[in-house]
Amino acid sequence: MLILNNIPVAMKSFIARFVLLPVSVIFLLSCNDDSSELHKEKEMRLLRQYLDSKNIETEPLSSGLYFISTGEGAGAVPQKDDWVVVRYTARLINDRIFDTTDESLAVKNNIYSTSVLYGDRRIEMKSLFRGAQEGLQLMKEGGTAKWIIPSHLAYGNKSTATIPAYSTLIYDIELVRVIKDPEAYEQQLINDYLALYNHADSAHLVIEKIESSGIYYIELFEGAGETHPEDSDKVHVYYTGSLTDGRVFESNVGGTPYIFAIGSGSSVTGFEEGVKLMKSQGRARVLLPSSTAYGPAGSGSLIAGYTPLVFELHLAKIE
Repeated sequence: MLILNNIPVAMKSFIARFVLLPVSVIFLLSCNDDSSELHKEKEMRLLRQYLDSKNIETEPLSSGLYFISTGEGAGAVPQKDDWVVVRYTARLINDRIFDTTDESLAVKNNIYSTSVLYGDRRIEMKSLFRGAQEGLQLMKEGGTAKWIIPSHLAYGNKSTATIPAYSTLIYDIELVRVIKDPEAYEQQLINDYLALYNHADSAHLVIEKIESSGIYYIELFEGAGETHPEDSDKVHVYYTGSLTDGRVFESNVGGTPYIFAIGSGSSVTGFEEGVKLMKSQGRARVLLPSSTAYGPAGSGSLIAGYTPLVFELHLAKIE
């Protein structure tokens, strides 16, 4: 179960409270560094030792980035206004892993976190620090590379919970996909998800598109009674939220219900619209376009911008 500070992801306040939290470090922007020459000299000394120990003879680019291609790729080259899908593992100069998209590797290296959604990561190029932007623009879709990024291209004299100041960062990265149009990409995710219901095993499930909101509603169990929740009614809801690829980002199933008043604005619009279509004890699955969820901005480190969400809902009670 993934609950951050016991606040459901369905709540709008989630955005306000968590969008400023540190996300996986590849997402963050950095500042140039003009501080202590001693720290810089130490960093360069450790970098030279690392290059010697790994028999790396690659010369740095004019910026200072070391770029080592390990697989050329054959697709598009990302530009600054694009989005990308990546897989990566990031280390400090002492080879300690501090971030990865590989869940098993995170567990093995004791850095697993429930606040991270492991697997392919979709990010906006503009949100990346300088060294990551430069490295990606040297790659083609489908390519792999190693980046060695001195601190002046990353976090400089700033530190994070996992990265000391003046740290050279080392990334082994795969550029899975280049996204020129994030809205078109989102629509493709929606279309691919809906196509699953054309399979014979799911043919009995009826998909209803609610034109007024744009959500897709699939009734799993009708529930009891004749009434649906109305404005000011208090509802008790159990839910599981996931991406369209099935990765779960939060669930309160087995715990306490999410209780909120219809019309109070305490949940994202698509979540509430889905609940309003249900009866007491009913169960449903709703597909929320990002316009009814977290929009272009996304929410913290779990939900990228332009991300459609899937919620399995159980309306336990209407007051």
